[in-house]
Amino acid sequence: MMSHHGEARTQTPTLNLLGLACMRSPDMAPEDGRAKVQTNGSSVQLWEYAQDYRPRIVWPPEGPGSREDDEFDPEDAIPAIRQSITVLTENALIEPVFQEMCHFSKLGMLCTAVLFRANYERSMLTTSLCGHEKELYSLALQRLPLDLSNPRLSTITKLVAFTEIMNYEFYAGKHSSYYTHGAQAAPLVRAVVGSNTIDLLNLSGEQTFDVRCFAWCDIFDSLATSRPTHFTYTSDLESPGEAGTTTEDKGVEAIFGCPNVIAVLLARTTALRHTRISGEERTRKGVELEHLIQGWQFSLPRAKRSCMRVARVAVQEIWRHAAILYVHHAIFKSHPSNSAVQGSVKNIIKISSVVSPGGNPDCFLQPTYFIAGAFATLQKDRQMLRGRILGSGNERCLRDLVTTLDEIWEETDKTGRLSNWSKEPQSFAF
Repeated sequence: MMSHHGEARTQTPTLNLLGLACMRSPDMAPEDGRAKVQTNGSSVQLWEYAQDYRPRIVWPPEGPGSREDDEFDPEDAIPAIRQSITVLTENALIEPVFQEMCHFSKLGMLCTAVLFRANYERSMLTTSLCGHEKELYSLALQRLPLDLSNPRLSTITKLVAFTEIMNYEFYAGKHSSYYTHGAQAAPLVRAVVGSNTIDLLNLSGEQTFDVRCFAWCDIFDSLATSRPTHFTYTSDLESPGEAGTTTEDKGVEAIFGCPNVIAVLLARTTALRHTRISGEERTRKGVELEHLIQGWQFSLPRAKRSCMRVARVAVQEIWRHAAILYVHHAIFKSHPSNSAVQGSVKNIIKISSVVSPGGNPDCFLQPTYFIAGAFATLQKDRQMLRGRILGSGNERCLRDLVTTLDEIWEETDKTGRLSNWSKEPQSFAF
């Protein structure tokens, strides 16, 4: 517990991280009468609903070397994960690393670990885990002002702490706190990068990881809220050397799967949306953006196996069409029946069939499914996109996306026009 003496040492519970990661979710059918869904308001609140309709994924896969094993881990990441878990559970090795971190950051990581265990482990511990998660989060919020005012902590260390707690708030569906902390983190990012502009195509390496995570949040928070970004995103897309190459650790693509060029063009679309120019000039520039998105030649993605390479090519095209839809939403204010809009919706649905539901890289595509879903007019298309979001995981944030889509569809069907998905209080985050 935290002492009343300000900077006194905070004691956090010791968790078995090996147990957190190496858990097994039995493929059990929903029990009759168990899932009672409350959909009034802005979200689905019952944990039982998520448990009964969770992705049917058994971890780890049954047999080493089996086809299922290959599909579950196409990039051979599990050995590295197991090695990391082993290191994390050796207190003598990990404690010096923790000593260099904010208490706020430690608590944020523990919140996320407990949240994921509570979401995916069907056991007698679930209720106590949920209570423990809330206690850790409360302690994290108490530590925040103390850590931010501590002169011994560097700016990047404080930014790391925000990254950790925002990660938890995103998955837990704590949208108000998530957006508030994003705004609080912006000055720290500004101090780290030294300006109000960020060039995603020139950000690489471990030392820029948290800045890139913030840039992703900034760009996609603006998509969700219809507000300007905190930073200006400037990248020379016309330079083949800048935009035409793909590296394993560059921009946001290596972290979140969205092509860096698309992230930059989404930021440009948001900037155009909030630029004070005439409607005619905004439309003209919007047409230029749409043509640039349509004609962009992506670099061939890298992957160890052909199945993942094909999936990543599909992901690039899905993001292309999502970016086109965002231009129509933010700049053109297009009706859902617009032929270009419906073409992109159909393409996202068609191309997504190449990507296995619920795994990597499908788990990063919820924003694209949401944007396509907002424009979808046919019930079968809506239900397909709704199912892809729900099939991505057990987290509250996914249920909030689906609840928002349900509200958009209801209003669209009543009014005959696309409903604005950005409302106060904000009911979802990308």
